[in-house]
Amino acid sequence: MADVTIDWDRCIHSGMCTTIAGNVFGMGPDARLVVLHPTVTGADLDSVHDAAACCPVDAIAVDVVAADG
Repeated sequence: MADVTIDWDRCIHSGMCTTIAGNVFGMGPDARLVVLHPTVTGADLDSVHDAAACCPVDAIAVDVVAADG
């Protein structure tokens, strides 16, 4: 499991992340990025890592959350 955060000061709303990880990121009616699911697991986590790697301004952070127990 991981938490996804966006550095809004860096984000240029290019939309690349919505193409790569459309289950997690979307574009709002004002053509600005929205995070649909700030906590991800499984295949969505893989997609978010890919989106973070492709972000043209490195605005996506993926922070792994340690499992309790």
